[in-house]
Amino acid sequence: MKSLIGAVLLLTAYLLSSIAQAHHSFRGVFDFSKHTTLHGAVVKFDLLNPHARVFMELVNENGETEQWVVEAPGKLSLARRGWTDDMFGDREVITATGNPSSTGKMAIWLESIVLSDGTEFIDPLVSDDDVIEVERRARAQQAAEKSSN
Repeated sequence: MKSLIGAVLLLTAYLLSSIAQAHHSFRGVFDFSKHTTLHGAVVKFDLLNPHARVFMELVNENGETEQWVVEAPGKLSLARRGWTDDMFGDREVITATGNPSSTGKMAIWLESIVLSDGTEFIDPLVSDDDVIEVERRARAQQAAEKSSN
């Protein structure tokens, strides 16, 4: 009986780790060494978990209309930083910058979005890193000033 319970627990742990790994596999789907900028109209916005999506329509250099998707962190993370379900106007023209899909999809992983009024929204992971870096530099400056006194 103990071995059966152990086997069930081991199988459960394996399945949960597979699910967690699959959820974070977006790192393998987007090329984080490249950056793409899109300029076009928002046609749909899904502020959902685990990932939000901004659907855009834009015209490429050949004059053809393309449908792109900007993928982003989930609703909870974005809502904490001011994102709302109605933040985009009807067919509002925005500029989105991000990491392009490495699978050939017309998709990017969010780095930033600039609204038509100039308001900028940054990927929470990037903005958190920026805040941490500013705080680190301030502490280092304070330590240097204390040691020179």
